[in-house]
Amino acid sequence: MAGYLNPYSRADLVLAWEGGEKAEIEELYATILRGLPLGMNLRAGKYRLEFGRLNPVHPHAYSFVHQPLPHEMYFGEEGLNDMAIRASFALPTGKLNTEVMAAVLRGEVLAGEEEEITEEPLEITKSVAALEGEEPRIKPGFFGRITTSGSLSESAELTAGVSVVTSEYDRDERLRARVFGIDAKYKWKPNRNSALTVEGEYLNNRREVVEGEAVSSSGAYAYLDYRFRQKYNLGTMFEYVQDANDNDAHVTRVTGFIGFAPIEETTLIRIVGDWTTPNEGDGFWTATLQFVFSLGPHQPHNF
Repeated sequence: MAGYLNPYSRADLVLAWEGGEKAEIEELYATILRGLPLGMNLRAGKYRLEFGRLNPVHPHAYSFVHQPLPHEMYFGEEGLNDMAIRASFALPTGKLNTEVMAAVLRGEVLAGEEEEITEEPLEITKSVAALEGEEPRIKPGFFGRITTSGSLSESAELTAGVSVVTSEYDRDERLRARVFGIDAKYKWKPNRNSALTVEGEYLNNRREVVEGEAVSSSGAYAYLDYRFRQKYNLGTMFEYVQDANDNDAHVTRVTGFIGFAPIEETTLIRIVGDWTTPNEGDGFWTATLQFVFSLGPHQPHNF
């Protein structure tokens, strides 16, 4: 659900159902689009941060089915999602469209599942600490991104960006993690019925540990998506990621996908095949058939 609050601001709400039980708020935020000094754009609430180009996109809008391996490893299954206050500015860079953004986060964005499991004991710990006058203070996280885009021709456009996010990933030990990313996207659209998209992203993850030096690991993905006859698309994707806690462990995955969408994502059918290869053990195939439909107005996706 989305709508304008007034001529200067709008609000967005996205609900998600996990396991068919109860609905949870995936995103709830307000954005001031105009009226602020220096043309600033301000957003506050819980939402998928603009890290790279895929994290802000909901998975149903991917050309493939699964979340990229580096995002799943470093951000978790729900992606990079946190309470934040974010400001963005457009820079005067001539024919290029350049935007800079910075945000202060609640600080739970890189906390893994272990943090959720220990939530109740942590509350007890906080209560005891409060009685002793030593209540632990939640340290905020920070996010930043710069992105620029420009036309290469009447039918081609190139976009590139750099992102960074840092927050605590282990509250008990006060350990922080930092993820740095570089992304690029090329799109060629000679006519309304066909388009070629090539996109990739590299991520570097650095985590503090209790003893010894910090652990650094990396991951990357790239995909090619060709849309033809307006309603059909096919493509391939390659992914590689090192384990966040052990960079000697890694996984690669090669994917092929084909889709049919009469009118964007209002009705969509995808068939996806993956070959996954861990560094230990045998590789394996998986196949997925996905059917997506949506009701009501649908906001168009960005380039």
